Formats: sequence, structure tokens, C-alpha cells
Amino acid sequence: MKNKNIVIAYLVITLVFLSEVVLNFNQYSYAGYYTNKIIGWLWLALTVFIIIRLWKKKAIKAYFGLLVAGIILSILPMMIPFFALLSYFSTIDSYQRISLNNDYRIERHRPGALAKPQISIYKQKGIFEKEIGRTPDIEILEKVLQRSSIDIPSDDRNEPIQQAKLVNANKDSIGIEYKIMNKKQIFYHKINGNQSDY
Repeated sequence: MKNKNIVIAYLVITLVFLSEVVLNFNQYSYAGYYTNKIIGWLWLALTVFIIIRLWKKKAIKAYFGLLVAGIILSILPMMIPFFALLSYFSTIDSYQRISLNNDYRIERHRPGALAKPQISIYKQKGIFEKEIGRTPDIEILEKVLQRSSIDIPSDDRNEPIQQAKLVNANKDSIGIEYKIMNKKQIFYHKINGNQSDY
């Protein structure tokens, strides 16, 4: 494969990767949990390949320097941007992913280095999906277990969701029946903003 073709392929993957980043800032993403991971790892692998293959070129050395500088700068402010990058490329802070139907899925995860576990709800439309709601995990535990957060031991907080079933959905809320520790309750999640046009 000629260097020119490799660079063109890399630029295409980079544009797809950047489009995913822009979508993420607007609470959208390409449909499916692993899609952004695959795009990210493909971009990362091609970046390493390009740098090794074209190392003698000054532009590539400058590009490599910018990438390293970016990583170092992301570590400086309490490592929060670095952990965000790490979370983007890996499944470290993603505990569970459950498909409710063809349109909705939920993810139990920690959205940031300093954040507490959350349940995020995603709605899919074509090749895109949007995060339409986010609720602290502890609120769902309180509702299902019928206990206050003070009375829920740390071991119980780590218990997985055994089952999640869509009850109903409208423009204001989405009802999901959760089963945790063999107990079932319906929890109504508020929808972010007006989703009627989505």
C-alpha cells in the first residue's frame, strides 16, 4: 500500500473519530456501545502505524510531539481529562449495558473520574443514538430496595441489575422496571429537555 493511500485512509478514520467526539459533546453518538470504542481503537492503531511508517518525515515527528504534549497536558489538571480519555477508549468504568428494545438501552457506568455511578438511557435512531436521561444509581437502588441510601451497605451498592424492562416511554419520562437483589420496582426517569423531535 502506497504512503499516499495510507494517509488518505488515516484522514478518513480521523474525520470519523473527530465526528464521534463532536457528537459526544452534544450527547449523541453512533449507535451501539462498542461502536465508539472500535472507532477509537482503529484510529489509535492507525496513528501508531502512520507514525512508525512515516517517522522520517518532519510533519509526522511534529504530529507525534503534539499528541504526546496533549497527553501530558491532560494529566496535569488532576488527571481528569486523562481519565476521560481512558474511559473513552476502554470499558473500565462501564459496569453494565442492557438493551431494553430496538430503540432504547441503558448503561450503568461512572461518567467521569470524580462522578458517582449513574444509569444513562440512550435512544437510538438510525446509526445514531442520544443520551436522553441520566439518574444516579443510588436513587434507583433506594426505590427498588425500599431503603434510604444510608441503610444500603457498600456491598449491596455494587449488586448488578438482574433485569431491566421497559414499561412505558413518552416525551417527559421513561418507566423501567428494575430487578435488583430479587426485588422489583418501576422507576420513572426524567427525560432531558424536549425529545419530541427525536
